[in-house]
Amino acid sequence: MGLSTFHSWRAVLRAACCALAAWPGCAPGEEDWTQHLLVVANQRVPESVELAHYYMERRSIATNRVLLVDGPQKAEITRQEYDETLRKPVERHLQSRGWLERDSVGATLRNDCWLLVLCWGLPLRIAPDPALKEPVAERLPPLLRRNEAAVDSELAALPMHNPLATGPLNNSFFRMQLFPASSRRVMLVARLDGPNAAVARALVDRAIAVEATGLVGRGYFDCRGTKEPGYLPADQRLRAACQAARRAGIECVLDENEAVFPAAFPMTEVGLYAGWYSRELAGAIARPEFRFRPGAVTYHVHSYSAVSLAAGWVGPCLARGAAAGVGNVTEPYLGLVLDPQIFFERLLAGKNFAESAYAATPAVSWQQTVVGDPLYRPFPFTADEQVERMEATQHPQRAWAFLRKANLMIADGKEPEAIRFLTDKNAALRSPILDEKLGDLYRQFRLWEPAVAAYQRAATAYTDPYDVIRVSTSLMAALHEMKRPADALGVLDGLIRKYTAYEGRAALVEEAIRLAGQVGDGRKLDYYTRLITEAGTAKEAGEKKK
Repeated sequence: MGLSTFHSWRAVLRAACCALAAWPGCAPGEEDWTQHLLVVANQRVPESVELAHYYMERRSIATNRVLLVDGPQKAEITRQEYDETLRKPVERHLQSRGWLERDSVGATLRNDCWLLVLCWGLPLRIAPDPALKEPVAERLPPLLRRNEAAVDSELAALPMHNPLATGPLNNSFFRMQLFPASSRRVMLVARLDGPNAAVARALVDRAIAVEATGLVGRGYFDCRGTKEPGYLPADQRLRAACQAARRAGIECVLDENEAVFPAAFPMTEVGLYAGWYSRELAGAIARPEFRFRPGAVTYHVHSYSAVSLAAGWVGPCLARGAAAGVGNVTEPYLGLVLDPQIFFERLLAGKNFAESAYAATPAVSWQQTVVGDPLYRPFPFTADEQVERMEATQHPQRAWAFLRKANLMIADGKEPEAIRFLTDKNAALRSPILDEKLGDLYRQFRLWEPAVAAYQRAATAYTDPYDVIRVSTSLMAALHEMKRPADALGVLDGLIRKYTAYEGRAALVEEAIRLAGQVGDGRKLDYYTRLITEAGTAKEAGEKKK
């Protein structure tokens, strides 16, 4: 991410802003967003039009809330194409409907349509235009004298009065708790998009399905462990986002290593993901069989995470089952990217996807694209409400709601109550998710035998190899703490023999060699040593073949 030490971005945004009229009014109460949006589709692309109507049907949106534009069928368009095929048609439509009103000089008096939903088949990026000269832009630092942008972010500036095309513009909704009338000088813009039309359509279904019970799963937050002053704030925001998820009861994993979660990492049941800093999908998420939990929300900080929705991070994550993601079409600079702490705090508080993303975004008319159903609310219920709803229907995933409630008890320092709650719920459910958590809690209180029993039940009940590997690692740690290295070796031996294709098998074998030597098991020591030798020979042969 370029310009990592760009600390003066707020001043630059103020300089980039055009003069805006003062907006009257306070934040309204909860409003029906379906009455304040416009769905935009490309009439040249049948799948785009079909998706628009499908979305409107699923979300019960009035039939007059759609606009079909005659847009280019390509990801990147010129500034002129953007103006002629998107900006002007959208503005004319809003004004003709009376949803956007300007005064005689063009300043916005009223904006009753504050959300645009762009459908698959519309352009993603606006190309740089070297011929476009805006004298006011000369006041900007040289690095910000750029006029390329994400289509979404450029449309977000539509209600402004003669906004600059060059450089970023201040997002008046940034950090706000609500979306009051005074903030509607920006337009919230999101897209139903992805690597193909089927994925774009699936975003709608995933969002609506999850809203019935609320999102479940684990949160994974991938820091870099950096000490560099220019990069440190990004790590701090990711840590804060993880803490926000934990406060909401989400079971979370925080990684502090430079690399992304490696392929061998037992990363499963991912409901929330945020990390940095890889251009392409990498590590555990890039495993061919990896899938997010339905409805998952993802965010990876990289300058080109959404330069294409067929590559990078955003599109491939959606293809792997996520429902929403935020990325950049080109270099935004680190000081101007979405703040993951604010983003996840808003989502966890029950806000919708678009509202959460734009509350966390410092600038518009810049490089960010927001992909997913903008009305999607992953967390529409409190933990207690979620438990009640999922218990009432005997939902097959209700163990996650129990886990969330138990985590809130733990956050309040009520671990014994959490143990009793989980034990009671698990008496009939027999969920490996709850057994694994009980094992963690028993181990925390040095109750070794119950911890081992809980981990063993979980390892037997899990079906995903990475779940088995993760809980078996905890089981081995408990056995080590009980001074039972031979039993720990037995668990490790089972993993090595069963999961021969596991990416981290070599590391398991090396640990097994150490343990076999410690307990004096010569037979197993010979077996593991032979595995290491065979693996080295195979690797050497593969390299020669290349």
